Amino acid sequence: MLLNFVETIFTSGNGTITVVLLTILASLIYWSIRRPSGMPPGPMGLPIVGNMLDILDKPHVKFEKMTQKYGNVFSVKIGQRWMVVLNQIDVVRDALLRKPDEFAGRPHYHSVGLFTENGKNIISADFSATWKLHRKLSHSAIRNFATGKKLESIVHEVTERIGKRIDEQHGKPIDPKHVVCLGIYNILGRLCFAHKYELDDPRITWFIRQSREALENFGVGMLADFIPVLRFLPTPGVRKMKQIIEESHNFLYDELELHRKSFDPCNVGDILDSLLLAQKETIDEGNDLGESLTDAHLVHTIGDIFGAGSDTTIITIHWTLAIMAEYPDIQKKVAMEIEEVVGHGRLSTLGDRGHLAYTEATMMEVLRFSTIAPLGVPHSTTCDVMLGDFQIPKDTMVSINHYALHFDEDMWDKPKLFKPEHFLDDSGSIRQHPNSFLPFSAGRRSCLGESLAKAELFLIFTWFLQNYEISKVPGDKGESLLERIKPGSSILRELDYYEVIMKRRVY
Repeated sequence: MLLNFVETIFTSGNGTITVVLLTILASLIYWSIRRPSGMPPGPMGLPIVGNMLDILDKPHVKFEKMTQKYGNVFSVKIGQRWMVVLNQIDVVRDALLRKPDEFAGRPHYHSVGLFTENGKNIISADFSATWKLHRKLSHSAIRNFATGKKLESIVHEVTERIGKRIDEQHGKPIDPKHVVCLGIYNILGRLCFAHKYELDDPRITWFIRQSREALENFGVGMLADFIPVLRFLPTPGVRKMKQIIEESHNFLYDELELHRKSFDPCNVGDILDSLLLAQKETIDEGNDLGESLTDAHLVHTIGDIFGAGSDTTIITIHWTLAIMAEYPDIQKKVAMEIEEVVGHGRLSTLGDRGHLAYTEATMMEVLRFSTIAPLGVPHSTTCDVMLGDFQIPKDTMVSINHYALHFDEDMWDKPKLFKPEHFLDDSGSIRQHPNSFLPFSAGRRSCLGESLAKAELFLIFTWFLQNYEISKVPGDKGESLLERIKPGSSILRELDYYEVIMKRRVY
């Protein structure tokens, strides 16, 4: 029958062939851009690329503007993938808190699959029993090695060395991100691998280079993640990706083998040891979870903790120091509060939290104002699900526009201004659960290292403001440092470079 149809076309003249081919082409175009029934509205896309060309630059800002036409929930097509974007806190809470399992998936990306050996990590792995086990074990390991006195002693030791490096500048301009990179990688190196690196250790330099190259080349994914046919083309980007993957995997597997050789179940010394202990206990018990605790799972779990924990903290502190230089009056109030509560004869501890309201409010305002991951990590629906009046099909990518939440004029008083008062009540106390504030997301996929990040940021921020006065370089008075760093900035990106003056406070 099909052969008869083809024969009819080719014997009917060129005009008929043209009409048929154009009809087929038009049908393919229509089906490629047709929005599934029940999906939220949104802009019309182009064949193949969808709406990609519309959101290449600052997609979080473009999405916020789209709410004026399409509402707080809309859909766009990224290549051949549909994505639903949530831009308002009530809608986000409905999805992440009231329907946590339905929105707990992760979209499958070709590049991420290569980096994680088909999803054997935590951040991008799909929602499953294996994922739940690894998240539970990681929470336990972080709680054991990245909180309390242990974390304080590591941070205090590292900040002392950072201080010596800063003081060597004798008040000359300094690039704070480089110094912060050295410090944060040292802290995470101690927590994850029990390594005490020198500030300029070659491995630290390698961490910085790997993070920069990975984020600059693949920070928002590859085109092949959204247009699958491109994954078969041997482009320079694909070759670079494979090189970075090989180097990263070699480093992590080497660390695993070093730890296994010296492993003592009675003396667990770091987070990787804790994961090895869980693997050993599972094997010894002979239960059916062995396949969920393979070496590959351990390697990519520790990779998540080390990689995500370092990059986000570095960028947040980078924002913090720029903001303090731009707002000297706020910096002065923070420093005065630290002086009153902590003094200068000791370093701050986690026990000081709750007694430094203005300082904590300033930190929270940094997280809101910077919104370093404006679209977060995409979710995926695990089944067909209703969200409000919309029917969202299974395996649909869902993005939370944290930028829209953090700058919602209906939820914040003058959100474009940096105001620690956004997080203080009338009595001057911290607002514990401010609405429309989700720097660490929520629900099943909330940030694994939230408690570590908050504790680490508190200790480092209070150390800087207790010991240093941060100011702009003379000559930069008319140019805002905040214009050089934007939401979504990547680690050590040249456009994010700035310098400040750091002088020891005199008491």
